[in-house]
Amino acid sequence: MEDLDKKMLTAAFDGDLATVEKLVTQGADINYTDSSGNFAMFAAVWEGNQEALDLFYKLGAKISFDDCNLLCNAAFNGKVDSVKWLLDKGENPSFSFTNTGENALHYTLSKTSEMDERAEIVKMLIAAGTDINKKTLAGKPTLCFMRDAYLKGESPLHRAAAYGNVAIIKMLLDAGAEPSMKDANGDTPISWGSWHLRDAGILRLLIYEGVAGIR
Repeated sequence: MEDLDKKMLTAAFDGDLATVEKLVTQGADINYTDSSGNFAMFAAVWEGNQEALDLFYKLGAKISFDDCNLLCNAAFNGKVDSVKWLLDKGENPSFSFTNTGENALHYTLSKTSEMDERAEIVKMLIAAGTDINKKTLAGKPTLCFMRDAYLKGESPLHRAAAYGNVAIIKMLLDAGAEPSMKDANGDTPISWGSWHLRDAGILRLLIYEGVAGIR
Protein backbone atom coordinates (compact mmCIF):
# COMPACT_ATOMS: atom_id res chain seq x y z
CA MET A 1 0.00 0.00 0.00
CA GLU A 2 2.88 2.39 0.73
CA ASP A 3 4.12 1.86 -2.83
CA LEU A 4 0.67 2.89 -4.08
CA ASP A 5 0.80 5.99 -1.86
CA LYS A 6 4.23 6.93 -3.21
CA LYS A 7 3.06 6.57 -6.80
CA MET A 8 0.05 8.75 -6.02
CA LEU A 9 2.24 11.44 -4.47
CA THR A 10 4.59 11.41 -7.44
CA ALA A 11 1.62 11.83 -9.76
CA ALA A 12 0.34 14.72 -7.64
CA PHE A 13 3.66 16.54 -7.87
CA ASP A 14 3.78 15.86 -11.62
CA GLY A 15 0.28 17.29 -12.03
CA ASP A 16 -1.00 13.97 -13.37
CA LEU A 17 -4.48 14.29 -11.91
CA ALA A 18 -5.99 11.33 -13.75
CA THR A 19 -3.39 9.02 -12.22
CA VAL A 20 -3.94 10.51 -8.77
CA GLU A 21 -7.66 9.85 -9.00
CA LYS A 22 -7.11 6.33 -10.32
CA LEU A 23 -4.66 5.41 -7.54
CA VAL A 24 -6.91 6.83 -4.83
CA THR A 25 -9.80 4.71 -6.10
CA GLN A 26 -7.43 1.75 -5.83
CA GLY A 27 -6.71 2.51 -2.20
CA ALA A 28 -3.97 5.15 -2.13
CA ASP A 29 -4.25 7.69 0.69
CA ILE A 30 -4.71 11.22 -0.67
CA ASN A 31 -3.33 12.50 2.66
CA TYR A 32 -0.18 10.37 2.51
CA THR A 33 2.88 12.32 3.67
CA ASP A 34 6.39 11.18 2.84
CA SER A 35 9.46 11.38 5.09
CA SER A 36 10.22 14.91 3.83
CA GLY A 37 6.77 16.19 4.74
CA ASN A 38 5.44 16.32 1.18
CA PHE A 39 1.78 15.59 0.47
CA ALA A 40 -0.58 16.00 -2.46
CA MET A 41 -2.53 19.03 -1.27
CA PHE A 42 0.70 20.90 -0.56
CA ALA A 43 1.72 20.40 -4.20
CA ALA A 44 -1.62 21.75 -5.44
CA VAL A 45 -1.49 24.78 -3.14
CA TRP A 46 2.16 25.53 -3.89
CA GLU A 47 1.55 25.48 -7.64
CA GLY A 48 -1.78 27.30 -7.48
CA ASN A 49 -3.43 24.45 -9.38
CA GLN A 50 -7.16 25.08 -9.05
CA GLU A 51 -8.15 21.83 -10.76
CA ALA A 52 -5.91 19.82 -8.44
CA LEU A 53 -7.23 21.66 -5.37
CA ASP A 54 -10.80 20.80 -6.28
CA LEU A 55 -10.00 17.18 -7.12
CA PHE A 56 -7.87 16.43 -4.08
CA TYR A 57 -10.46 18.02 -1.80
CA LYS A 58 -13.18 15.91 -3.42
CA LEU A 59 -11.01 12.83 -2.84
CA GLY A 60 -10.83 13.64 0.89
CA ALA A 61 -7.66 15.69 1.22
CA LYS A 62 -7.33 17.63 4.47
CA ILE A 63 -6.55 21.33 4.40
CA SER A 64 -5.86 21.98 8.10
CA PHE A 65 -2.82 20.60 9.91
CA ASP A 66 -1.08 21.08 13.25
CA ASP A 67 2.42 21.51 11.84
CA CYS A 68 1.79 22.94 8.37
CA ASN A 69 -0.36 25.85 7.26
CA LEU A 70 -1.37 25.78 3.62
CA LEU A 71 -2.57 29.39 3.67
CA CYS A 72 0.87 30.61 4.72
CA ASN A 73 2.56 28.41 2.11
CA ALA A 74 0.28 29.67 -0.65
CA ALA A 75 0.90 33.26 0.42
CA PHE A 76 4.66 32.74 0.56
CA ASN A 77 4.70 31.44 -3.00
CA GLY A 78 2.49 34.26 -4.28
CA LYS A 79 -0.37 31.99 -5.38
CA VAL A 80 -3.48 34.14 -5.42
CA ASP A 81 -5.83 31.35 -6.54
CA SER A 82 -4.67 29.07 -3.73
CA VAL A 83 -5.11 31.76 -1.10
CA LYS A 84 -8.63 32.55 -2.34
CA TRP A 85 -9.53 28.86 -2.51
CA LEU A 86 -8.36 28.21 1.04
CA LEU A 87 -10.16 31.24 2.44
CA ASP A 88 -13.32 30.22 0.61
CA LYS A 89 -13.01 26.78 2.20
CA GLY A 90 -12.90 28.36 5.67
CA GLU A 91 -9.22 28.35 6.49
CA ASN A 92 -8.51 30.60 9.47
CA PRO A 93 -7.08 33.95 8.26
CA SER A 94 -5.92 34.72 11.81
CA PHE A 95 -3.71 31.64 12.09
CA SER A 96 -0.20 32.25 13.36
CA PHE A 97 2.53 29.76 14.20
CA THR A 98 2.92 29.26 17.95
CA ASN A 99 6.69 28.87 17.64
CA THR A 100 7.31 32.01 15.55
CA GLY A 101 4.24 34.26 15.76
CA GLU A 102 4.23 34.61 11.96
CA ASN A 103 0.93 34.81 10.11
CA ALA A 104 0.01 34.71 6.42
CA LEU A 105 0.85 38.40 5.96
CA HIS A 106 4.38 37.82 7.23
CA TYR A 107 4.71 34.94 4.78
CA THR A 108 3.37 37.02 1.90
CA LEU A 109 5.88 39.78 2.60
CA SER A 110 9.01 37.64 2.69
CA LYS A 111 9.88 37.77 -1.02
CA THR A 112 10.26 40.44 -3.69
CA SER A 113 9.00 38.35 -6.61
CA GLU A 114 5.41 38.23 -7.94
CA MET A 115 4.76 41.66 -6.43
CA ASP A 116 1.40 42.25 -8.14
CA GLU A 117 0.20 38.87 -6.89
CA ARG A 118 1.45 39.61 -3.39
CA ALA A 119 -0.44 42.89 -3.40
CA GLU A 120 -3.62 41.00 -4.29
CA ILE A 121 -2.97 38.47 -1.51
CA VAL A 122 -2.41 41.26 1.03
CA LYS A 123 -5.73 42.78 -0.05
CA MET A 124 -7.53 39.46 0.45
CA LEU A 125 -5.92 38.77 3.82
CA ILE A 126 -6.76 42.24 5.13
CA ALA A 127 -10.38 41.78 4.01
CA ALA A 128 -10.45 38.36 5.70
CA GLY A 129 -9.28 39.83 9.00
CA THR A 130 -5.65 38.73 9.25
CA ASP A 131 -3.93 40.65 12.06
CA ILE A 132 -1.97 43.45 10.38
CA ASN A 133 -0.09 44.35 13.57
CA LYS A 134 0.88 40.82 14.64
CA LYS A 135 4.47 40.71 15.87
CA THR A 136 6.79 37.76 15.44
CA LEU A 137 8.62 36.13 18.34
CA ALA A 138 12.03 37.73 18.51
CA GLY A 139 15.01 35.41 18.38
CA LYS A 140 13.12 32.45 16.93
CA PRO A 141 14.35 30.90 13.68
CA THR A 142 12.12 31.42 10.65
CA LEU A 143 11.52 29.31 7.56
CA CYS A 144 10.70 32.40 5.49
CA PHE A 145 14.33 33.10 4.64
CA MET A 146 17.14 30.88 3.48
CA ARG A 147 19.68 30.30 6.27
CA ASP A 148 20.56 31.45 9.79
CA ALA A 149 17.66 33.91 9.88
CA TYR A 150 16.07 34.91 13.17
CA LEU A 151 12.95 36.90 13.86
CA LYS A 152 13.12 40.40 15.28
CA GLY A 153 9.63 40.91 16.70
CA GLU A 154 8.52 42.54 13.45
CA SER A 155 5.04 43.28 12.16
CA PRO A 156 3.91 42.72 8.57
CA LEU A 157 4.52 46.43 7.94
CA HIS A 158 8.17 46.03 8.93
CA ARG A 159 8.56 43.38 6.25
CA ALA A 160 6.57 45.41 3.73
CA ALA A 161 8.90 48.34 4.35
CA ALA A 162 11.83 46.14 3.40
CA TYR A 163 10.36 44.01 0.62
CA GLY A 164 6.93 45.32 -0.42
CA ASN A 165 5.83 47.92 -2.94
CA VAL A 166 3.96 51.20 -2.53
CA ALA A 167 0.54 49.59 -3.07
CA ILE A 168 1.12 47.02 -0.33
CA ILE A 169 2.40 49.58 2.16
CA LYS A 170 -0.54 51.88 1.47
CA MET A 171 -3.01 49.03 1.96
CA LEU A 172 -1.50 48.08 5.30
CA LEU A 173 -1.44 51.68 6.53
CA ASP A 174 -5.01 52.33 5.38
CA ALA A 175 -6.09 49.19 7.24
CA GLY A 176 -4.53 50.43 10.49
CA ALA A 177 -0.97 49.12 10.48
CA GLU A 178 1.08 51.10 12.99
CA PRO A 179 4.08 52.88 11.40
CA SER A 180 5.54 53.67 14.84
CA MET A 181 5.54 50.05 16.05
CA LYS A 182 9.00 48.99 17.21
CA ASP A 183 10.55 45.57 16.81
CA ALA A 184 12.68 43.93 19.51
CA ASN A 185 15.63 46.13 18.53
CA GLY A 186 13.64 49.36 18.74
CA ASP A 187 13.42 49.69 14.96
CA THR A 188 10.22 50.88 13.25
CA PRO A 189 9.10 50.09 9.69
CA ILE A 190 10.85 53.21 8.39
CA SER A 191 14.02 51.88 10.02
CA TRP A 192 13.66 48.67 8.03
CA GLY A 193 12.99 50.63 4.86
CA SER A 194 16.09 52.73 5.49
CA TRP A 195 18.28 49.70 6.18
CA HIS A 196 17.08 48.10 2.95
CA LEU A 197 17.81 51.27 0.95
CA ARG A 198 14.22 51.79 -0.18
CA ASP A 199 13.51 54.83 -2.28
CA ALA A 200 12.19 58.10 -0.89
CA GLY A 201 8.65 57.44 -2.13
CA ILE A 202 8.34 54.40 0.12
CA LEU A 203 10.07 56.03 3.07
CA ARG A 204 7.69 59.01 2.92
CA LEU A 205 4.75 56.68 3.41
CA LEU A 206 6.29 55.34 6.61
CA ILE A 207 7.01 58.65 8.32
CA TYR A 208 5.22 59.08 11.64
CA GLU A 209 5.17 61.82 14.26
CA GLY A 210 8.65 62.60 15.53
CA VAL A 211 10.50 61.35 12.43
CA ALA A 212 12.23 63.88 10.23
CA GLY A 213 10.80 64.33 6.74
CA ILE A 214 12.34 62.96 3.57
CA ARG A 215 13.57 65.46 1.01
